[in-house]
Amino acid sequence: MSLQTKQSIWRFIFWCGCFIIFCTFTTLLVQHMQNQKNSFKRKMQSKVIPGKVIILNGPSGSGKSSIQREFQKLMMPNLWLKTGIDTLFDAPMPDITPENIEVWQSPNPIRWIESKRNENGYPEITLKVGEQGARVAYAMNSAIAAYAKNGCNIIVDYIAYDQAWIDHLEKELAGISTYWVAVRISLEALEKREAERGTSPVGHARSHYYTVYGDRQYDIELSSEVLSASEIASKIVGIIKH
Repeated sequence: MSLQTKQSIWRFIFWCGCFIIFCTFTTLLVQHMQNQKNSFKRKMQSKVIPGKVIILNGPSGSGKSSIQREFQKLMMPNLWLKTGIDTLFDAPMPDITPENIEVWQSPNPIRWIESKRNENGYPEITLKVGEQGARVAYAMNSAIAAYAKNGCNIIVDYIAYDQAWIDHLEKELAGISTYWVAVRISLEALEKREAERGTSPVGHARSHYYTVYGDRQYDIELSSEVLSASEIASKIVGIIKH
């Protein structure tokens, strides 16, 4: 073997060794940076103090959205987010249009409306939720809990169409400081509001009026028929600062 050949072999071995060392160093450097990133992430997560949650449960049209807005004003400059069934359950759903209206008037996997008159002749327009729609409701609950777990305070406009939903929400909020508020109103006053506002069909509130509160214990029960939204918000501020 000539000297030139030997030199070529040694050069090849040398550069292979350099390449292996470079790859090993790069791999170790990337792993170290990833470990540092994960360590920082864990430290940041461990420092997050869960936020507080206020659940306003009551029938459609009982004034919960107004209470949310008034409460936010009173709590400024401390941040309290507002969300609820409109934004986390209703808004993400497919739009109801003239072309697909028939879908929403008969049983389907998402949701539909049943219209009837009760034994006293009053109209009842009931929201029914299918298997796919129920998943959205449970995802809504998880989202509410996620806000709090990431350190956000949140006040929620909730309608417990199904008591299984609010039972699930309670489990999702385990370990989080939560205040349960029943927003009460007489059916007569509620249906008057419903007719005046026109935001939901007359008979919708009646359909869940007697079941929405369930048999749970609330931290406070307030009447939006007797008290204004700002007065109710003030009372809620009082219980969370007590």
